[in-house]
Amino acid sequence: MIKINLLPIKQDRRREAGRNQVIIGALALVLEIVIFVVLHTSAVARINEQKNRNNRVKNEVEILQKEVKNHQNILNEIAEFEKRQAAIDELLAARQGPVYVLLELSNIMSKRGRPHLDQDAYQEMIRIDPAAGYDENWDFRRVWISRFKEKDRRVRISGDALTHEDVAEFLRRINLSSFFTASELISTSLTKPKIKLPDTKKLGETTPVVHFEFRGEIKYR
Repeated sequence: MIKINLLPIKQDRRREAGRNQVIIGALALVLEIVIFVVLHTSAVARINEQKNRNNRVKNEVEILQKEVKNHQNILNEIAEFEKRQAAIDELLAARQGPVYVLLELSNIMSKRGRPHLDQDAYQEMIRIDPAAGYDENWDFRRVWISRFKEKDRRVRISGDALTHEDVAEFLRRINLSSFFTASELISTSLTKPKIKLPDTKKLGETTPVVHFEFRGEIKYR
């Protein structure tokens, strides 16, 4: 019977398998090193590119700062000019405003007079509510003003009217006027007239009239 010794072959195979594992491990290590080097190089390149971009932006900012180094001073001068102009406009309005307001009152209380208003907005308002408009046939002589006081654009007006309806019409015209804002009636009371009523003889001596007072704010144009 022939006997074959296979032990040296098994040992050779184990040694070969060990060498293969070492080679594979070395190749894997080399591959990892290559990948690390590639990633590191790419990261360094991106960092350098970002640094270059930052430097370019910094240089541009420095150039712009040099070009507009007086920008804040210019803005301050503009703001100061606008403040002075606003003060001048305020003084002019305060000086000329009362004249326009008195003219507005004259228009309201004159024949065929009407308040100064936005016609488009007014037409839309009376389209929605016809009762909100003023009475074009109202007789302005049915109201007379006895006191007009204005301070810091706040006004108080008192006077007399033949009826409460006349007071309502007068205040309606005031509220429609673009010169008055936040107008409100303070009080009404019956009193003896201090003047002779229009188109009467001795009726004014006995018939009481409606004394009214209202306040509001003036918006100078």
